[in-house]
Order: sequence, then structure tokens, then C-alpha cells
Amino acid sequence: MSPGAEGAILALVAHARQVPAVERERFAARLRDKHAGRAVVLETCHRVEGYLVRPDNPDRLRRELSLPPGGASLMTEDAVRHAIAVAVGRDSVVIGEDQILHQLRESIETARTAGTLDPVLERLFALALQAGRRARSWRQGPQRSLADVALSVIERQGGPLRGRAVLVVGAGRMGGLAARAAVAAGASVSVANRSPESAQSLALATGARVAAFDPGAPVSEFGAVMVALGGPWPIAEITINALVASAAIVVDLSVPASVPEALPEALGSRFASADTLALADPDPTTRQDGSRARVDALVERTTIEFLHWLKGRDGRAIANALVKHADQEREAELAALWRRLPDLPPETRGAIEEMTRHLAARLLREPLERLGRDIDGRDERAVRDLFAL
Repeated sequence: MSPGAEGAILALVAHARQVPAVERERFAARLRDKHAGRAVVLETCHRVEGYLVRPDNPDRLRRELSLPPGGASLMTEDAVRHAIAVAVGRDSVVIGEDQILHQLRESIETARTAGTLDPVLERLFALALQAGRRARSWRQGPQRSLADVALSVIERQGGPLRGRAVLVVGAGRMGGLAARAAVAAGASVSVANRSPESAQSLALATGARVAAFDPGAPVSEFGAVMVALGGPWPIAEITINALVASAAIVVDLSVPASVPEALPEALGSRFASADTLALADPDPTTRQDGSRARVDALVERTTIEFLHWLKGRDGRAIANALVKHADQEREAELAALWRRLPDLPPETRGAIEEMTRHLAARLLREPLERLGRDIDGRDERAVRDLFAL
């Protein structure tokens, strides 16, 4: 099934699995700068995506936006399937995570508020969000987050965290998830934040302690450090040296990265970024109970539903264009006839007009019926070519 140009959808995708954070940030800036009025732009910690309808020249657009190496360019059916997979959480680092639905809603609302949300994308993302909500209604057990993935990476490298000291830097949403996940793992958790009040509030909510935002030499007492900030973590050289000399594993959940530039290289394998987590093993809690197959089937059903809608929309559009074209030609011929025969009585003119309308309807009946039965788009393309629509 291949909808025509009226409904062509282009998705430009840059994901942390293939595209580094720095390149994703640059790509996002180009999308916002050049196509803020046309594209639905989705930005998360692991992805930057732009969706456009009826791109004038997809190849030129890819070059203009400099889709980074590793990025993907998806057209119509592939773009639709991908958008729905994103909404249900099938393409996330944590399968079925909730945050992507919120981020997708925000992206759509931004485009809607700007008055630039194309009706085709409006329909696509309405169905995608509906599928996302349905998939999450099937979920059993506690929901994992990126913080849980970070803990899995830490424990695979350094062993169980039960009874060990863990420092969480940041008291926002991700910092809260990290603190709660570490407490649930049995760790002795300390929270640090730019705002001591926020650190105290999270510590009280989770049963953690409060630590200095720049811990200095005592940072070496922690077996793991999880950083989740909306900006840089400005630590002194003594803190950096203590981390390097210790056995601590540091995970920076922030995008862009918050830790000082020199720290990842100095720590080597004891450092993991948010992009590193995107390459981690799939969610180990996902059971082989058919749940993934169920979600995949939902993605496929929703994709087919949207493509049928899109095909019908394209068919109606070309049918309307054909009728309009025929009517314009008929009117032009009648105008020429009236100029040649200016003295025709009104009743004669009326009879001729009625006859031409009836004749046009008869001639169009078969093409319109074939467009209504068109499954693979061949008749639509033939009509476009024959009548230059």
C-alpha cells in the first residue's frame, strides 16, 4: 500500500543507538531553525525525530538538514510504523516506558499551538497515542525507568548494591527515579543537588541522606554515583581525583552530559553515559510470555488502520481534483460556445448546461468507481498522469 504525494510522510530519525548526543543536538537545532513551522519535532534523551507531510523534495531536505551519519530517513509506511512503535514504547531503551507518551503529547501540542500541525500528522499521532495508552493498560508489575537500566549496568560491573553507598546527584524527576530505584535495591543512598532544599525534600521522601553538591574527597566512599542534572555538575579537582582513584562507577543520565569533560576518559569503563545505556541489553524483566508479540501486533494493526485512512483520504482528494478539473474544462468550453452563439435563448443555454453536466458525470463514473476500488495506488497514479493533476 503506497499512498500518493498528497499523504506522503517523511520521518527523519536520529537515535542514541546510532547517533551520538552532540550530533543529535545539532540535528535538533537544524530542525527547529529550518522547519519549526512544518515539522512535528520530538526530542527525548535518546532521540531526535522530525515528521513532515508532503515534503517537496525529500532528498534535498535530507541534505539541507544534514541528517547525521547513523540517522534514518523513513517514508510513509515505514515512517508511520516507526511513529506508532515509538508511542507504544516498543522503540524505547526501557520497553513500554511512560515518559515517551508525555513527550510526544508535548511535541504535538507545540505544533498544534503554532497552527502548523498537518491534519495527516494529527490523525497519525492521535492513533499512535491511543495505541500507546492501550499497550500500557496491558502492563503488569512495576514500571521500569532509565534509572533501573543504570542500576543494572552498575550491578553487572560492580556487583549488587545492597548495603553499599550510592550518591544521586540531582533532585528532579530522573534524580527521584534514581534515588528510589537505588533504595529499592537496598543501597544506602545520599542525595546532592544545587538546591539543598530540594535535596532535603527528596531525601525525606525516599529515606536517603543529604550530601554536599560537590562532595570533595568523601566521594570515594560511594560505590556508585548517578548524575541526573539539567546542566553541568561543577565539581572541584579534588572531587574528580577522588572519583578517579576510587572504585566508584559513575553513570551520567543527563542529556547533554553534566559531568566534567575530563571525567569520562579518566574513568574509562567505570563511566556510562545516557547514550551508553541506550546500547545496554534489553529490559531483562520483559518476560517471554508473548507480551512483546502482543505489542508488535498492536503496532501493525494501528499502522494498517492509519494507512487505510490515508489511502481513502488520498483517493477522495484525487477524485475531487478530477471532478474539479472536468468541471473547469466544461465551463471553459461553454464560455467559448456562448461567445460564438451570443443570441442563444436562456432556456437553450440551460438545456445545454444540463446536458454537459450529465455527460461529464457519465464519463467520470467509471474513473471514480475505479478510484474507489483502488488498492495499490495504480489507478490513482494513472489518473494523475493522464490529467496532469
